[in-house]
Amino acid sequence: MNLEPIDPETALELYLADRASEITDATYRSHESRLGHFIRWCDEQDIDNLNDLTGRRLHEFRLARFSGRDVSPVTEKTQMDTLRVFIRWLESVYGVPQDLSTKVLSPDITPEQNSRDVLLGEERAAEILDYLETYQ
Repeated sequence: MNLEPIDPETALELYLADRASEITDATYRSHESRLGHFIRWCDEQDIDNLNDLTGRRLHEFRLARFSGRDVSPVTEKTQMDTLRVFIRWLESVYGVPQDLSTKVLSPDITPEQNSRDVLLGEERAAEILDYLETYQ
């Protein structure tokens, strides 16, 4: 099947509308925010038709977004994984070449990198336990 032209902003609107019924409000806002970086980059690069995306262009976005910035591997992985899901959705509506989502590179992270070692204060812990006892 031939690709159907779609601009980045319209693609994001359709993607979010399609996903809205199956994801939480927090996930919706997260996807909107994470993908907003990609949409702005497309605008800066004069990409007005996502049919023209290639693996190289996706790599250029990753470099522009994360190179030289103090961004944790977890943040980079989360944002690139969200982009992969978006690109996969675009494949399903013939907005980008098939299998382009396989070209979205995302860093591998260890379980240790994906956890925090911040201690919870005693007072805050008591508040959480009270809440859970009341509502769970």
